[in-house]
Amino acid sequence: MDKNSKKRNSYNAFVINHLSEKHGYSKNYIRECLNGTRKLPIADMLKKEYTQAVYRINEVLRNKQ
Repeated sequence: MDKNSKKRNSYNAFVINHLSEKHGYSKNYIRECLNGTRKLPIADMLKKEYTQAVYRINEVLRNKQ
């Protein structure tokens, strides 16, 4: 009776929606690129854009406090 030991990632839904609209990919495909299931050059670009967007959002929220 082993538990599933795989950690589930949680992604910023706002950023996922933005990337989906910007690039025309499905939200599921973007999540697969972020978690490493897809190993294409576009996946690296999406990871970079996601990281930058989350960083910018966190900076704005930190400056408001």
